[in-house]
Amino acid sequence: MTSSVAATAAKPGKSRPQPGVIAKPPDYLTVVAYDISAGDPAGARATIESLRGIVEREAHSDLDETTPQSDKNQPSAETGELGFTDGYERYGLSVVIGFGSAAFDKLGIAADERPQDLIPIPWEKLSDQPAVAGNGDIMVQVCSNSSFINEHVLRRIGQELAGQLTQVWAVNGLQRHNSRAGRPSRDEGRALIGFLDGTSNLDPRHNPQDAELVFVDPDKVGDYPPAQPPVEPGQPNPYGGSQPPVFPPDLRTPPPAEPEWTRGGTYAVVRASTFDPAAWDQRALGDQEKTVGRWKVSGQPLDHADDPTAQMAEPNFATDPDGATTPLASHVRKANPRGGADDLKRRIFRRGYPLISDSPQLGSQRGLVFICFGRTIAAQFEFITRAWTANPDFPRPGTGQDALRAIEAVLCGGYFFVPPLRNANKPWSWVLPEATTTPAAGEVVA
Repeated sequence: MTSSVAATAAKPGKSRPQPGVIAKPPDYLTVVAYDISAGDPAGARATIESLRGIVEREAHSDLDETTPQSDKNQPSAETGELGFTDGYERYGLSVVIGFGSAAFDKLGIAADERPQDLIPIPWEKLSDQPAVAGNGDIMVQVCSNSSFINEHVLRRIGQELAGQLTQVWAVNGLQRHNSRAGRPSRDEGRALIGFLDGTSNLDPRHNPQDAELVFVDPDKVGDYPPAQPPVEPGQPNPYGGSQPPVFPPDLRTPPPAEPEWTRGGTYAVVRASTFDPAAWDQRALGDQEKTVGRWKVSGQPLDHADDPTAQMAEPNFATDPDGATTPLASHVRKANPRGGADDLKRRIFRRGYPLISDSPQLGSQRGLVFICFGRTIAAQFEFITRAWTANPDFPRPGTGQDALRAIEAVLCGGYFFVPPLRNANKPWSWVLPEATTTPAAGEVVA
């Protein structure tokens, strides 16, 4: 079919990602998944257009007019927690909008015009049992340096789109900066388990090669790594040992094409989980280090000296094929085994936030709001999870799952596509394809 893209798509070769994807992470995070209530494309489009308008007003510090003369018999147009004067400080606000596969169903988008790697999150295949299994049609990721700013965005969505959006799940996260100067030091990027997090993360903001692993380029889908690694019985195991790994036979194949409008967009995965900090804190330090595969104080790999002053080193798993130094089921060995060129192409851009929540009903919850971005879900996050971390037969048969998974309880999450922007200075100008059916009278096209 002939591509029909609403508004103006990002120009070929020019990435215009939503700014919250690559901006420096602010202090507070809230991620909410919603289902669209409308059962027809015109209604779904109208809901998305209303959401677009909310994001635009939030980006302009534009409050709804409420004065002493406002009608006292009607609800207040403005919720009021930020006052009633426009131009307020936004504290680094960013709002990232992503769409689940069901959203494209409701928008009436043809199969070949959808993001080709987008499916509902397959919890069972990921070996997860979440408390809330729903994926959600729309992901709204709100980040800023003020929880009040985040609150205003979500209150406004709840007030103006009541009946149009239904909340599926929501999670909050906090950043982990504690230096006196207010600038994060090397020692501060730690998860709640006390270990450094993100030591080998991508840097798409400054590294063009890393950006190629994060943002969709329809001209480069042929560069995706294969669904099944070329490791067969009788061949050397690139991950060490005499027995090669056994991979699930139904690993998804990355898409052979992407529609032009997705250029500069990215796939997002959210997976929120908790752990028992009291039980973890009572484990021996050496046991914790073998679970993670790094020294707790320095963050160095176990096959290097525990020296906080040394430059961060790369582990050398090839010299430890049997896991005598770094256990085969340790997190770093399962999540990033460093087995060859294809493995480098599977890296993801991680944007996780520690999860800290307390309530009378659920008590204290501690964990991680894991968020990642990549140019494909199948060959990156999903492969890492299904072929490596959750696969008991990687890096060799009988290894077991990633040792960190044993302490997790998954709460919720989903798969989403984060569209590119048609204008880099307008974070509400995300590009979406038109419906294949004729829009209803009066429908506003994105």
